[in-house]
Amino acid sequence: MGSKLVKFYIQPSMTARVIGKIICLKIDIGLDDHSIEGLWASMVKDGSLDFLLNLPYRFTQTTDSVGWMGDFQPGDKNYSYLAGVLVQPDTPVPDGYVFRDIVQCEMAIGWIQETDGDEGGDIHANASDHISKAMQENGYMYDGSHGFFEMEYYSYERFRVPEKRGEKVVLDFYSPCKKANSIAA
Repeated sequence: MGSKLVKFYIQPSMTARVIGKIICLKIDIGLDDHSIEGLWASMVKDGSLDFLLNLPYRFTQTTDSVGWMGDFQPGDKNYSYLAGVLVQPDTPVPDGYVFRDIVQCEMAIGWIQETDGDEGGDIHANASDHISKAMQENGYMYDGSHGFFEMEYYSYERFRVPEKRGEKVVLDFYSPCKKANSIAA
């Protein structure tokens, strides 16, 4: 399946924390690598995803989840993928889980929808490219001063419900940004 950007906007993000389980991946993994799907599947099987979805201090009451991708450093060949939930800052981290904090910043947010055919590429593998192009078209650029990360947001309404019905899903994708003419601090 292909993908396309169906909505794009910039908004200030709130300070937040992602709590979940983490794996380290090579930047150049191909579409045939199922490590991320395996992480989510293991969390469903062992009950850790249900546990996270019932944590207090989550930002939503629905079963929204996130895939945080970060710990990038220029020149690195690896990154971390943290599958989990978005919670209030300073939420205690349960034993056996890890966290990453998200500081307040300008955030580019895109809704990326599956399409028939191959145009636009895979919804997950090409999400960053869709957002990057939209940022450039709107006078923004990626802002790595907030921790070199991006995040998939699996909305219950836009992703999980259509997925269960066998319909095309919409993946929300978040990327820190700044005006293209801004000077880094």
